[in-house]
Amino acid sequence: MGSRGASVTRFVLRRTAAAVPTLFGILLAVFLLLHLAPGDPGPGTTARVSREGVHALRRIYGLDRPLPAQFAEWLSRAARLDLGESFQDHRPVSARIREALPFTLELNGLALLLTLGLAIPLGVAQARRAGSAFDRVSSAALFALYSTPSFWAAMLLVTIFSVNLRWLPLFGAGRGEGAGGALAHMVLPVVCLTYGSLAFFARLVRAGVLEERGRDYVVASRARGLSETRALWTHAVRNALVPLVTLLGLIVPGLLSGSIIVERIFGWPGLGRLYFDAVLGRDYPVVLGLTLWTAVATLAATLAADLLAAAVDPRMRDGL
Repeated sequence: MGSRGASVTRFVLRRTAAAVPTLFGILLAVFLLLHLAPGDPGPGTTARVSREGVHALRRIYGLDRPLPAQFAEWLSRAARLDLGESFQDHRPVSARIREALPFTLELNGLALLLTLGLAIPLGVAQARRAGSAFDRVSSAALFALYSTPSFWAAMLLVTIFSVNLRWLPLFGAGRGEGAGGALAHMVLPVVCLTYGSLAFFARLVRAGVLEERGRDYVVASRARGLSETRALWTHAVRNALVPLVTLLGLIVPGLLSGSIIVERIFGWPGLGRLYFDAVLGRDYPVVLGLTLWTAVATLAATLAADLLAAAVDPRMRDGL
């Protein structure tokens, strides 16, 4: 037990050390892209500000300094967990992220649970009946869903259910309207976030279960009298989910950074919408703060996925 714990600790330390240059590179790339793009940041538009006013704003924000000095200063503050203030409303960036984060977790977390709850049994059913009419029809339907752009689906759903039928609200999160109102506001965004992921995850589970279906341990369990369905769910599904668990390491950060297109279309006050507005408004501190948050979440989730995959599949533990 002690040897295994030391091995896991060494693995975590190695991955953390390797993540530092990756994180630095991501932040540097975003910083340079922001500053090399044409235009000036700040509240309002510089079209209504004199040249002297623009220079004054740049001095106030420290944008008249060399880029290396600006980047070094931002890194120094970020290391102290100070992400600065927004150029648009002069509020702390960390406060704006804390306000938007619960909305994103609520929306994307529900979408992920719904996706996995539908994709896993659907993928297992497809694998069990591979080559049947059910498999072919459901696969075609999943491919159609996967190829449908989310922005087009969002506009279509809004037109049908909000504009024409008036069953569901158009925008916002429905705060102050009670539990029923909040759920009604979530229906269309959750559907848009679910359908594409459902197709991808179901096909992934199907492929994994098909691969494990012919393994000796599954055949042996069938020989001991287990039904095919029970043999698949008891033995094959666990190993088939290892790629899915690994993939979740890349999916989870999306829960934390938000879905930019969906949140923007439905006016959902989450991190995706905050990111979109910050990029349009060239709000450097907010963009960099969100980039740091997303990058750290991605690296941490990838590490957690590797550890979870090793817990699910004993064959991977030797790699730790």
